[in-house]
Amino acid sequence: MSAFPQVEGYQIIKNIGKGSTSTVYLAHVKEETKNMVAIKVIERSKMSKSAEDAVVTEIGVMKKFKHKHIVQMIDFIWDRKNIYIILEHCDGGDLSTFIKKRKKLSEKICRKFMQQLALALQFLRSHNVSHLDLKPQNLLLMRSPQLTLKVGGLYSQNLKFKFLVLDFGLANFMNEKTQMENIRGSPLYMAPEMLLHNRYDVKADLWSVGVIAYECIFGRAPYASDSIKDLCEKVKKVLPIEIPPNQVSPECKDLLLGLLKHNPSERMSYHQFFEHPFVDLDHMPTTESYAKGLEAIHQAVQLDSEKKYKAAFSKYCTGLQYLIPCSQNEPDKIKKEAFQIKLNEYIRRAEELKATLYVSKIKISSEEKADNSSTSYDDERYPTLTSLCQNTPQLANAVEIALSGQMYLVEGQYEAALEKYKIGLNLLEKLLEKEPPGIRYNLLIKQVTDWTSQCENARSLLQSKDQKVNDQPIDVPDGFSPISKGKTDKKSPKLFRVVSRLVLRTNNRSSLSPEKK
Repeated sequence: MSAFPQVEGYQIIKNIGKGSTSTVYLAHVKEETKNMVAIKVIERSKMSKSAEDAVVTEIGVMKKFKHKHIVQMIDFIWDRKNIYIILEHCDGGDLSTFIKKRKKLSEKICRKFMQQLALALQFLRSHNVSHLDLKPQNLLLMRSPQLTLKVGGLYSQNLKFKFLVLDFGLANFMNEKTQMENIRGSPLYMAPEMLLHNRYDVKADLWSVGVIAYECIFGRAPYASDSIKDLCEKVKKVLPIEIPPNQVSPECKDLLLGLLKHNPSERMSYHQFFEHPFVDLDHMPTTESYAKGLEAIHQAVQLDSEKKYKAAFSKYCTGLQYLIPCSQNEPDKIKKEAFQIKLNEYIRRAEELKATLYVSKIKISSEEKADNSSTSYDDERYPTLTSLCQNTPQLANAVEIALSGQMYLVEGQYEAALEKYKIGLNLLEKLLEKEPPGIRYNLLIKQVTDWTSQCENARSLLQSKDQKVNDQPIDVPDGFSPISKGKTDKKSPKLFRVVSRLVLRTNNRSSLSPEKK
């Protein structure tokens, strides 16, 4: 066994990984045994002079990159034989090992990892950096204080040693129009355009994200193969990506199919990935989302006391969408239990209001009707809408599908409600693009707005089903009051992207004569 290299200021403990030109060691700062680091040792004898120059250049740039979901480079040192890159040590292993131990992951865990990966990619794209070797082995995990994913693999060489970019493995600086012509990355996670044509742009990383998400959910890559030759054949034949039926939510399926498009021009964009409802960055547990949730609950309690039940129900659901992920992410057990008990009260009240509004049909106060008159109709509008659509089969079908979503909402079948709302609203969006101005158009626009709100409420109530609570009363610690008088931000535009497009078209038509169908 060869002796460990000597690195000034550090004590190497053991070898934890080896590649063709580098070895990774676990070490600690001398005299600080609990201050653990990873040290990547690159043999200079296996590098060209240009590669060494690239190392120095890229290290200077990448050392400035600091992000909670990117493995941090602490320092670098060199001597006659080696270059030593000192990295943050991640104590939870890598995502590949995490998946293998569990066979496959739930959508809830997959979403958590996708959110964290999305934040890292947002940061990289803001600096025009592409990773180009995204794979589960390069996604490292921290176990404490809560499970956290960090993008690694940014500090190794490409296959031809043309440059080295720190913790981004094969990373390169690329803007939206840049195209490259060198193969790099791991074949199983490599975009088709890289594998077959050696040409690619910034969207290559998005294919890799799709493969990683697929492997999280199903425990294997979509084109899992015994050899690179078999893999290339599958990619060359453009074999369809198979999503096993009835195993994933519609949103998860939509994300996978959007990322795993062979043609990069058809592949989901970064903006679409960051805004995707499955990733749902808007409701990721952060200080900002916690404040938004408290403000929504404060408004819900106020509206409830004023007997404005419909608006209160919507605000309770909005608040729960923000606060449930925060409670699930709370590392302190006592605070988490207290948090969950308060949330349980709001979940029960939201369910009561749902029954009042959609089942019992108890009369809503006349004041609330006046408040809502500009944006919604009472249930009597449905027969009118149905009769107006009966001579247009496609519209009638879309309305019926959305109505079935409302029925599922009433019955508490929130997953089915979400699916029906999504199908119905997508159909209506396309049909309304060709709908002439008139009474039916105006009625449909208002109904789509209402159904979009109900869809978000169903999403929130579905999320609350996963909320495990203890009904035993305990004292709530200071700082966990549900009432906050802080400023609230506007609702995320992604929740109403369908409505906003339709309302924009309505405004554009305002100069037309609308009263004749």
